[in-house]
Amino acid sequence: MVKKKKLTRVLIIFVLTILIIFSYFFFQSIFILKKVTSTDGYVEMQVKKIYFQNDLAFITLSNDCFQLDFYTTPQQAESIQLGIENKISFRPTSHDTIKSILETYKIKPIIVKIIKMEENTYFAEITFQKGFQFMTLDVKPTDAIAIAVRTNTPIYVNSSLAKKLC
Repeated sequence: MVKKKKLTRVLIIFVLTILIIFSYFFFQSIFILKKVTSTDGYVEMQVKKIYFQNDLAFITLSNDCFQLDFYTTPQQAESIQLGIENKISFRPTSHDTIKSILETYKIKPIIVKIIKMEENTYFAEITFQKGFQFMTLDVKPTDAIAIAVRTNTPIYVNSSLAKKLC
């Protein structure tokens, strides 16, 4: 009977320890998630138009009141267009391959942010989640958009970069 009580105590202590550890990681994860997904100063946008002109392509991101226009290569724009149409060309693009890798390893892109412009170059970030872990990577905006349209990840633009329409 004494052994049974000791075993019960050990089991209770073990379960409580596991619950405390799980709670710690869970609440730390929520705190980090709120920090990395904060959209203060950002506006959500979608790809509205893609124009191809000779050796350039023109992309418009917008919502009802904000718009961001920029030029890119026709190859990048075509990859974005294929992602929007949920098509794969004759061979998968690098963005299709990235999507497959993310799905295989159960890594979820949770937010894309176009954060700044320096010397006429836009900068973007993608934040990924796997379990309780988060990682934010610096990435070219066109790559971020091409991945976002394939994975239904929201795209946010720093409101200071966008043209206000209303």
